[in-house]
Amino acid sequence: MNDKIALVSCSGLSPLGLVVRAASVELALENENIVAACITEYSAQPNNCSPILDDAKIVTITGCGDDCASVILKDKNIAAVKNISLDHVVKAYELNPVDAVRLDEDGEKAVVVLKKYILKELENI
Repeated sequence: MNDKIALVSCSGLSPLGLVVRAASVELALENENIVAACITEYSAQPNNCSPILDDAKIVTITGCGDDCASVILKDKNIAAVKNISLDHVVKAYELNPVDAVRLDEDGEKAVVVLKKYILKELENI
């Protein structure tokens, strides 16, 4: 995984949205080839997106079935190389984050699990 990767993650106001954002930002802080991209910025720009996406492989990180990040990018004619859905991962580990504002105990555990899962998925792109 040497190429630059832009993680465009869910920004929903649910507990899982918070967990997904936290995992994406932490991965960006810990890995020099990963950047966390703001989907809100892209939805607010009428005809363009940040140059951060120009030279990166784009990976969307989905917190729920609505997959807003992918929908927004598709509307901008930007294709992701991979979409990683995470709601099933949290369920598989029987984690149930319930706070959309601050990471609770299950939220903190979920961030750790999701970061490992995302890194594993990034190996295949």
